[in-house]
Amino acid sequence: MEKRESKSLLAKLMAAENINVEYSEKATTAAFNTESRTLMMPVLKDIGEAATDLFLGHEVGHALYTPQGAIKDIVAKGGSFKSVVNIVEDARIEKMIQSKFPGLRRDFYEGYGELVERDFFSINGKDVNAMGFMDRLNIHFKLGVRAGVKFSDEETTFVDRMGSLRTFDESVKLSEDLYDYCDGKNDEEPETGSGESEEYSDEDGESNDGEMSSDMPMDSDDSDDSESEKDSPGSESGDSDENSEENAEEKANAGKSDGDDESDDEEEESDPSTNGGPVGGDEKTAAKDLETNTQDSFDRKVESLVDTDTEYHYATIPKLNVAEVIAPISEIHSLIDSTIESKISDCHGYNAPHEAERYGRGLEAARTAFNKFSSEQKSLISYMVKEFEMRKSADEHKRTREGKTGVLNPNKLHAYKFSEDLFLRNSIVSDGKNHGFVMFIDWSGSMSPNIEHTINQLMLLALFCKKAQIPFDCFAFSNYYTREGEERDGLRNEYYGPSNHGDLLISAGFRLLHLISSTVSTANFNKSMVYLTYIRMAMKGRWADYGDAAIELPHTLSLGGTPLNEAIIAAMEIVPMFQKKNNVQIVNTIFLTDGEGTPMRGKWDASDNSYTDWGRHAFSSKTIITDPVTKRQYESHIGRDHAVFFDILKDRTGTRIGGFYIAPGAKRSFQSVLRGFSMGGNGMDWEEMQDAWISVKKDGYVLIEAGGYDHMYIIPSTNLETKTSEIEITEDMTKAKMKNTFIKNRQNKFASKTMLSKFAEFVS
Repeated sequence: MEKRESKSLLAKLMAAENINVEYSEKATTAAFNTESRTLMMPVLKDIGEAATDLFLGHEVGHALYTPQGAIKDIVAKGGSFKSVVNIVEDARIEKMIQSKFPGLRRDFYEGYGELVERDFFSINGKDVNAMGFMDRLNIHFKLGVRAGVKFSDEETTFVDRMGSLRTFDESVKLSEDLYDYCDGKNDEEPETGSGESEEYSDEDGESNDGEMSSDMPMDSDDSDDSESEKDSPGSESGDSDENSEENAEEKANAGKSDGDDESDDEEEESDPSTNGGPVGGDEKTAAKDLETNTQDSFDRKVESLVDTDTEYHYATIPKLNVAEVIAPISEIHSLIDSTIESKISDCHGYNAPHEAERYGRGLEAARTAFNKFSSEQKSLISYMVKEFEMRKSADEHKRTREGKTGVLNPNKLHAYKFSEDLFLRNSIVSDGKNHGFVMFIDWSGSMSPNIEHTINQLMLLALFCKKAQIPFDCFAFSNYYTREGEERDGLRNEYYGPSNHGDLLISAGFRLLHLISSTVSTANFNKSMVYLTYIRMAMKGRWADYGDAAIELPHTLSLGGTPLNEAIIAAMEIVPMFQKKNNVQIVNTIFLTDGEGTPMRGKWDASDNSYTDWGRHAFSSKTIITDPVTKRQYESHIGRDHAVFFDILKDRTGTRIGGFYIAPGAKRSFQSVLRGFSMGGNGMDWEEMQDAWISVKKDGYVLIEAGGYDHMYIIPSTNLETKTSEIEITEDMTKAKMKNTFIKNRQNKFASKTMLSKFAEFVS
């Protein structure tokens, strides 16, 4: 992936535009689509570095110099003419791209050398001068003078014109003249010249549709044959040594007889790989000079190297409209209020005033519960804030140094005879890093057994951050929430912003529920905590031991699926906004979940406003995700999509990714979760899992690095409870026993507040 990514960036830089670079198992050769501005690269096996850069440079040449729509006009004129234009245009754009980027010259030289050595053009052991005119032109302009191609005086005129092409129109005009010249020779009597035979072949000479290019001025010399060879793309320098090389090639070829040429011709005619069909639908066969056997052979050889075993899918990270994605705190409060009003109205409707009163006391019961919770945790919160301030002070002390001011200290003047330290000093404190938190909470059905304890942990964290003045926001990710009049079925991309071609599809109903924030006023903060307490109570049921009150959860706040991947994509927009709003240097993005997200296996097709879904073939294919902001590409893996999206989030925003994974409390189930996270890619062995379980029994959690998290705490669900146990002191207790009881009680408090303890460590 790193090599592919670097080559893609190289292609974009050379093209001087943000072209799309895609690798496809269906592409048999590199090609550039001038309409969609997409460079399609085949997935080749066993290809060298220079040859890879050759393919890239060639197609970027088309991207730079090919006028859009030109291919359609050329294809309409017929197969043989298209093949002629292909060879002529290749020569033009290859020379121009090497002139623009001289560093490519060696790649072209060595790349074509590698391809010739592997007989991509099917010329090894053959006399190139016995081939048709178009084949000889193709070999000459790809390999240069080392190919030893010879031309007649009449042909040299075309060689010179081909070596000095500047615009696409000139390429088309030359191709027309070449076609007329070669086709005209078909009507003449066969005669010997320049060592080639004028026999016919039924090769159709078709080439790749996608390789056309455009106009741009270039430097060229219009002189004699040697000058043309000097400027050919296959040559490295074009000095006098090359002329010597050409002379050597001419002498080597001069020893061949006409009989040898004829036997070579017969060999070619009997070779089934060079046989083809009629040209452009005509019944007559093409003249030998119009054959493009070398290019056809090249295309076949490239096709044989294509990796067709794996299917590739390309998709892009969409830009979400966060105003549509986020359900704000006020909206959630209004939803709860309207639900309560609706229940009260219904009770009056069927004459149940007592029940109506109970629903009316729901929020008051939540307020009482929150005040009790806050009071119980007050001492612990104060202690944690004190610990946090001490750690901050210690860190500040490490960043503090003393400096002389250059001003005399009058209190030290009396010591001038025995001390030189007579100046005032000041303390210089280096800037520290201030932190903030953005939290995303799993609102899926599997969280149901643990959602009450999870919300309690969040409330602890909120109280701590508010008191310590640490900015944070908390969202729940859900695919069940809907606004009035919305349908929850179907694709929802259109609700979150305009969809571009290739954008990943957002799952239906995805929303972020803004639960609490430290950036609001104290009154609004306390209000949001009361409503969050109401939601926590409603999760247990409407009549769940709330005294003379009833609690009703709004239907759309119910638990649903797990759009974890969508939440990470939303974080790519939210984290920078949070950082700017709160002026923090380090943002810790925390995800609290108990499972994997739903895989994203579809993308938007803007051509017909539909989507492509490859979910059924996900295990036999590879998905390449492109981030349009950083321009980087990432290979996604089925079942571990979130790790890729975490990498994109970190690369784009610089945030740190933390996680709290809620695992089953039973030992065997807990170890199964650990094994699934695949430490080192091979899973945890028995001893590692035993050590992890010992850590859980001792500390209440185990810390691992996996799944894209910078730090992830796996917590058994049994350790999420936040209830406060009372200290029991009896008359017969000694001082030592009382002390141990206090210490144990304090440790138990921290063990049940794992999230709070770890957050305090993060920010200090």
